[in-house]
Amino acid sequence: MARRAGTVSRYLWPVAMLALPLTLLLSSLLTFRELQVMKGVYLRNRAALIAGRLENLPSERLAEGLEELAAEEPALVDLQIFTRDESTPERPVLEPIWRGQELFKTQELNLGGERIFRVYIPFHSHSELRIARIDLAASAADSLVAHARHNVLVASLSGLVLLLLSFYALWSARRAERLERRQLELEHLAHLGKMSAVLAHEIRNPLGTIKGFAQLAAEKADQSTTALLEPILAEIRRLEKLVTDLLLYGRPPAPALRSTEWQALAAELEAYAREAIGERPIGFSSSPDAWRFRTDPDLLKQALLNLVRNSVEALGETPGGQVRLAASRAPGGGFIISVEDNGPGVPEQVRARLFEPFQTTKASGTGLGLSIARKLVAALGGRLELAPLNPHGTRAQLIFPKITLE
Repeated sequence: MARRAGTVSRYLWPVAMLALPLTLLLSSLLTFRELQVMKGVYLRNRAALIAGRLENLPSERLAEGLEELAAEEPALVDLQIFTRDESTPERPVLEPIWRGQELFKTQELNLGGERIFRVYIPFHSHSELRIARIDLAASAADSLVAHARHNVLVASLSGLVLLLLSFYALWSARRAERLERRQLELEHLAHLGKMSAVLAHEIRNPLGTIKGFAQLAAEKADQSTTALLEPILAEIRRLEKLVTDLLLYGRPPAPALRSTEWQALAAELEAYAREAIGERPIGFSSSPDAWRFRTDPDLLKQALLNLVRNSVEALGETPGGQVRLAASRAPGGGFIISVEDNGPGVPEQVRARLFEPFQTTKASGTGLGLSIARKLVAALGGRLELAPLNPHGTRAQLIFPKITLE
């Protein structure tokens, strides 16, 4: 019940935060629309008053009356009067009024940069029906709604600011939740690392004893017994690899820098790769460059062993599979080592999580290989990046920006 209430509160809180600014914005928009309607009503009433004065003017004083209206009505921009028989381009607009289908007609125009409110309105002059086209300055109604428009503008800006603040508050809350969740994950991983180191130490000693007695038994046993002991030794080697990974993951690496030759390191990695490949149809090549640089060769070799093993396992039994190990000088300075394969590659959604501990796409394994490799490379002052190859395959790059080649 408490969990359900927490879930409901989690979703109701954002709705409540957004409800007030959205309501304020909506109310401002509706008020602004009503102000526009009020302006139209006000200008139509002004036009109706002008039409009423036209009806009261005698025919002989119509021209003089128009001049008086122009002088007395500051909002009046233009005034024209049409008779039924008069030919004018505005006949299509006037015809519905002549027929009595419309009482009046309004238009909003922009003439010469000035906003005009135009009204076509009929009036009688000595029993003759005429239509007046009255052009009023739309700004004449601004004073009527200026204060209200100012309030609407302030309310709109306030609503917008509140809305932005609400979004920021929600974003901050979500970010704080993600950071808290990430912190908990890091603490959990730290506990796992400590536990892994303790377990690895406790397992290593008895495992060494079991391995020694198993090897001794295999040496003294006959061929049939040796065949039975071989799976035991294979599993012991697998457990040794697991213990080594757990120790590397749980123990912060401490580099011991010394001069290292790339050719010697590449030869060791090639020997390991040839053993891992066995009889499978996979080729291996390494660049023959005679680089010399300062690093911890043991940590670097361990990181590269993990990457080479991943490439070999990714290729499986693929005919024409290739693994290439290369080293080169970085364009902007530094040193780059790459391990490439032409295997099936890794999907994007999986690649994003490959560096997380205990994440693996294999049926067996701890999922620590890439995490350990990245930790070792970082301890050596570099970074590890994975990228897809075209048309398929994966490239792992170890980038050391501070290494100076000797």
